[in-house]
Amino acid sequence: MCGIIGYIGQNKDFITKQMINSLKKLEYRGYDSSGICLLCDSEFKVYKSLGEIKNLEQVANYNVLSHMAIAHTRWATHGKVCFENIHPHTSQKGNWSLVHNGIIENYEELKLKYLKDVSFYGETDTEILPNLMEKFGFYETLKLLKGSFGICAINKNEPNKMYVARQHSPLYVATNNNVSMVASDPIVFADKFEYYTPLQEQSYAVVEFNKVKFFDFNNEEISPQKHKLGVFEKSAQKGNYPYFAEKEIKEIPRVLENVIENYEQTPYLEKIDYNFLKNIEKIYLIGCGTAYHACLMGEKYIEKNAKIPCKAFYASEFRYSPPIINEKTLCIYSSQSGETADTLMSLNLAKEKGAKTIALVNVPYSSIAKNCDIILPICAGMEIAVISTKAYSSMLFVFYLLAKHLENIKNNKKYDKNIINNLKILKKCNFLKNINKINKFVNLINNNEKIFFIGKDEDYITSMEASLKLKEITYINCISIPSGELKHGTLALVDDKSLVFVTATNKDVLDKNLASASEIKSRLGKIVLVTNLTLSKQDLKNVDYLFTFDSCPMELSSMLAITFYQYLAYKTCISKKLNPDKPRNLAKSVTVE
Repeated sequence: MCGIIGYIGQNKDFITKQMINSLKKLEYRGYDSSGICLLCDSEFKVYKSLGEIKNLEQVANYNVLSHMAIAHTRWATHGKVCFENIHPHTSQKGNWSLVHNGIIENYEELKLKYLKDVSFYGETDTEILPNLMEKFGFYETLKLLKGSFGICAINKNEPNKMYVARQHSPLYVATNNNVSMVASDPIVFADKFEYYTPLQEQSYAVVEFNKVKFFDFNNEEISPQKHKLGVFEKSAQKGNYPYFAEKEIKEIPRVLENVIENYEQTPYLEKIDYNFLKNIEKIYLIGCGTAYHACLMGEKYIEKNAKIPCKAFYASEFRYSPPIINEKTLCIYSSQSGETADTLMSLNLAKEKGAKTIALVNVPYSSIAKNCDIILPICAGMEIAVISTKAYSSMLFVFYLLAKHLENIKNNKKYDKNIINNLKILKKCNFLKNINKINKFVNLINNNEKIFFIGKDEDYITSMEASLKLKEITYINCISIPSGELKHGTLALVDDKSLVFVTATNKDVLDKNLASASEIKSRLGKIVLVTNLTLSKQDLKNVDYLFTFDSCPMELSSMLAITFYQYLAYKTCISKKLNPDKPRNLAKSVTVE
């Protein structure tokens, strides 16, 4: 969620444009509003705007000389989207200004206890922070806070220092000889710095233009590890595509190649050996949103191949189930960003209980990656659009490889690179076959009031992800349901204004799916069959529209089927003149519970 930028340089310069350009790289984290605060001769110059960062460009002053600034792009959590709630927030006395990502859970308590004399102009939890710093200073304020936070603060009476802190919310610092920067994602540092340093959990830093000192929350100085800026952080370019969403869908074949190449060159799976697995009695797979759907698919792959009991959980529900966890439990965490708050909290619980842990993540420097026993990178490259497309596909590729590897271990075999050959079969397929025919289905969606997605087994999981993609960026109220469950309630919603997408990739249950299509047809609903099976005229008697994609082994078919639905959602979004990269009310990385 919210994006944070901080800048401190040795010399004054016209830095407004640089700050805004840096902020644009973080707009995927939130675009409800944005703001910038520059320190100019011991005075703050603050510029704010509602909506996307392009609106901030219209009101900011580019002719202000400054050597220090903070900036923010917001995804609203506490407080509605309005001008008063835009960051940066400045204290009533005007000495402190800061930006914040996270939720201060005890802000009401702190406001009543310490800030009765302050007149608040907004309704965010963040606004208490600069006012507490006026009373207690930066470090003493940190000790009062409960919740999650990434904070970047400046004091106009300390023009050569910037203060940053993190608890459950990522922050990074980079410095060279004359400039230091702070950001909530290292992509901001591309082309500016060679190295960056992640703040450790529950730590803070004092940043100057040429040096940084790090401290834990006991005020003991620490030395966190530096990281070299890599290709991953430099790959956030749209190219000639109008939107990242389209670019990322069309990159899926290349992502498959990345997975194959990386897992051939580096034996990531080899660490998961007999000794690692021998006492494991059950596996939990944990994720949120699209990552949860990938976990559901991973559950199918592992149980069918390795015959190990598995259960997928929403990360937001996992801790409250409560799950039965001990040293005989393996927990696998799936997250594109590696910073998803609910997933990270679930990971902390598993580690407390002695479980073994594996991370399926896209971001190698993320908190989830650093805190798991084993990392399985999904190798998708930077994914900027809020909707997850290529990252979901790459999660399926890696979950499949993991399942085949676990099968080998159960059969007392060592790591075998040949499991990658199964994905090489998929590499020969056309992920975008018949995609030029998709406008017909876009028109069908736009001309019907009710949209349903149904399927059985793995095809039902594809239906769940298809429904999520459509509602995320088109705001169409659609649902997914197992095809066999239609007659247990949902069939009551079907009428002549209903369009039902039936995913069918499993020949063994084709008759069951077609029977459900018959039920829909008898209630005047319209059927779109999405399949790679060879069908007879009899099979198609109740089908109004057909979309076919490349044939491949059945266990790999879901990896192809979802691409159609991703692109369908994208094209439907474009037909409504909406922005698929920035759906309303959503952010790419959800770093608060």
